[in-house]
Amino acid sequence: MTKKNSISLDVDPSIMEKNMRIVKETAMEEEINKLLASVDTVPSKLVTPRPGMCVKTFTKPDNKKLFVNICLTDAIPCPRDITNNELMQILSSEDPSSYRVPMSIGEGRSEEDKSGAPATVYDVAINPEFFKKVEKDDLFQTFFLTVVFEGLQDKYQFELDMQKYTILKNRKSIGTLQSHRIQIRDIKNVEEKTRPPLIEEIQSTNESNLVKKEIVYRLRREPPTGEIEYLLAEFKIPSSIDLKDLNLDVGEDRLVLDAKGQFQIVDFFLPCSVDQDVIDAQLNRNDNMLYVKMPVIH
Repeated sequence: MTKKNSISLDVDPSIMEKNMRIVKETAMEEEINKLLASVDTVPSKLVTPRPGMCVKTFTKPDNKKLFVNICLTDAIPCPRDITNNELMQILSSEDPSSYRVPMSIGEGRSEEDKSGAPATVYDVAINPEFFKKVEKDDLFQTFFLTVVFEGLQDKYQFELDMQKYTILKNRKSIGTLQSHRIQIRDIKNVEEKTRPPLIEEIQSTNESNLVKKEIVYRLRREPPTGEIEYLLAEFKIPSSIDLKDLNLDVGEDRLVLDAKGQFQIVDFFLPCSVDQDVIDAQLNRNDNMLYVKMPVIH
């Protein structure tokens, strides 16, 4: 998600009355409601990590250059401390996923390399204490980078050359590090749950969800039946929130709405791709509703 769209106050009331009508749920709306119901409510906070190291690798089979910024934040829990022998035993055991590495994998973006050519960059945030071990221990470094590459492949469905990588000596990061929204979780409790292999990605919402209220919202399709033309997101914006405090970010498949930390961040993936260039966002103070119209890409 890369494109931010401004919010306009101009709106036709008749359009809003039409858009607010109650319609019978379709199969698409049922899926959308399931999607919205699955939004994680685990308390979380927004953090900006600091640089750690930068790794250059390549995608397969097209051999395109890709950079991974390994960045650091104390908001990510540190995995339990183990020796090299313990790590070897774990990796050779029937359950290698018994050792988990918490990390936050950011979205890819385009940055310029040292020659000025565009290259894809991903930020991966980890605990700084664990990073110290990765820096000084070759075994842990090899293990960790393998886990990172596998995590990127699983999340974004591309293939990396696992053997062809270089740790840059003179640069700790490429481009500006992005903020991460980190869930506040106890790593011990996490490890007691069902374990995915080797990696635990920390997901999130915003700075102090324990005390902040939620913005009430819904997402639905238009028209209610037939071929879908656009998605309509409707948010109940409290009168205490000024227009200048709203920050709306709509990507091709994701929407984020922030109210300058006054309420919980609304963050969800869209069930279909939308056209970022023609998003229509309008706030009506008569009913304190924000309407975001997102044309669907067919």
